[in-house]
Amino acid sequence: METQKPEGAPDVMEFAAWRPFFTTDAGVVTGSDMIGSGFAFQMREDSKPVFVTAFHLLGTAGGLERDLHPGDLSDSVETTFLSDVFGATDGVKQIGAPYQPCDQDTAQEFVDTDVVAFDLVGRFKPTMLELSNHPIQLGQRLWMVTAVFAGASPSQKCHAVKVLDVKGGKIRYRFENDRLSLKATDGAPLLFDSGKVAGMHQGGSTDDEGVFGQGVSSEALRQAIDSMCLEE
Repeated sequence: METQKPEGAPDVMEFAAWRPFFTTDAGVVTGSDMIGSGFAFQMREDSKPVFVTAFHLLGTAGGLERDLHPGDLSDSVETTFLSDVFGATDGVKQIGAPYQPCDQDTAQEFVDTDVVAFDLVGRFKPTMLELSNHPIQLGQRLWMVTAVFAGASPSQKCHAVKVLDVKGGKIRYRFENDRLSLKATDGAPLLFDSGKVAGMHQGGSTDDEGVFGQGVSSEALRQAIDSMCLEE
């Protein structure tokens, strides 16, 4: 049974959030390894659609033997599959190769931004979320969209956060639910009340004061995609 939507949460279409799995030359992340989340969008009508997630999942943080280098992604990543985070389909969908930075001198910036994008051209068509042009404000409410493993129903799509800091494309926030598990949430979309993408969740922590997260803004996502060689 569908969980009641939290008050003020946006309507989220089916197939808007996914779990990625990888086969790489540094190890395999299988369907039983729930390590993260991700989502798809198209920057402009004439832009290639991409699937994005947190880059650090392609490394020891995601269970691989080593951290993959941005300039070697096309050689290191052999296959990538997605499964719907809410179980709307129990099948997996294969997507294309990850994009690399156009300028190898910006590899460290690629790592620091912590965004990786994958080719969706000619593949299945997940729900495309829309990037917002609005800046994030201090104290604003955003919504992380993915299934959680504890602290809320796994069918609840939206989880509220309050923005604590915004600087240089990086955002920090606190979750309203102090019991929430952040397992496999890295890479999930952060939405405004409008349903448009405010940014991407990239990690978090829990302490005596609550559950906290950090991520990047939609503008940082745009800049990250613009630095990748989508036309090659």
